[in-house]
Amino acid sequence: MWNIWKEELYKIASRKIIWLSVFLFLAFITFRLFAERDHYSVTIDGQIFRGQEAIRKDRELTSRYAGVLTQDKVRQIYEEYGFYYLDETTDSARGNFCSRFVTETFTDYMQTDGNDPTVIHFYKGQDHANNTAPYLENKIHFDYFYGWNDFAEIYMTTLLAAFVILIVGLSPLFAEEYQLKTADILRTTRRGRQSGIWMKLLAALFFAAALICLMSAYLWGIYISVYGTQGLDASGVLLSFASFYGYCPETVAGLLVLLAFLGLTGAILLTGLTAAVSASCRTPFFALVLSLVIFLFPVVWLKVLGPMGIFGMSMTKNISHFMISMPVYLPMSTGFALSAGQIGIHLGIALTAGIGCLLLGYRKYRNA
Repeated sequence: MWNIWKEELYKIASRKIIWLSVFLFLAFITFRLFAERDHYSVTIDGQIFRGQEAIRKDRELTSRYAGVLTQDKVRQIYEEYGFYYLDETTDSARGNFCSRFVTETFTDYMQTDGNDPTVIHFYKGQDHANNTAPYLENKIHFDYFYGWNDFAEIYMTTLLAAFVILIVGLSPLFAEEYQLKTADILRTTRRGRQSGIWMKLLAALFFAAALICLMSAYLWGIYISVYGTQGLDASGVLLSFASFYGYCPETVAGLLVLLAFLGLTGAILLTGLTAAVSASCRTPFFALVLSLVIFLFPVVWLKVLGPMGIFGMSMTKNISHFMISMPVYLPMSTGFALSAGQIGIHLGIALTAGIGCLLLGYRKYRNA
């Protein structure tokens, strides 16, 4: 029986388009990371540093201010380093990570051109209450999280790319046997109608999980080589896609682990969806197209159909929550300001739907 699993796993893994896509995508991510590293600049005590040295200097500087973020700490950073801005004469940033964080978070910097520090002012009154007060009221732990903020954004992109690659690799799972006219022969054997089908599904699940883990491990490796591990103990809400108003793990490391778990759960659901579609289609190409349509449909719903309110407010809201449980949105669900209970519900929906799709794929192929 395990021979069937190994053969199916080899069949999936031997598709060159999978590894070519993975190689090209990771090569692009690697090039982007190291190009950004080389252009990274920091100004400390009037001296400009660039590249890996600038990152090292920024990390050392930030470690002096690491800890609970307070109004006094914000004021101290400002008094010592001023506001962060873009110097058009040298075509480089003037400031460091600490001054940039203070400027972008506690001032109206985003409403200015960003190149004149004299027009930048701290938020006051209602603007302060709406924009900056949560950073000072929630005992935020501050540290050098720059690289991990970038990592989180790129990691979500990586997961989406991995999902598309999985659709390409898994869509022939059953449909290829229909096209080659071997399905009827395989189903004449006892294992071909029972355990053989489960081994095919198990091989697809294993490959999906392995691909997500391998791409994740590579991404972790290259980011740690550039930015180190400093900042992983900072508060998770400091990352740009997190929210004060929904559930967020206490640390950046915890948030990234949650993101990885959401991505792995999405891969399980995607495997089930693709397997069910493949078992229902007679050609791999049609299975590929239909799988991509189903994968992208939640985007169409949330961007186009949902806002139209065709099914009424209550039904539209329920459908939208279901769509957030789908692979294309599940890894991003931490940015929707959801409570811990709601995230748990989305995970439950994803796992239930994934298992249901696997059972549907089994039944469709067996009775085709």
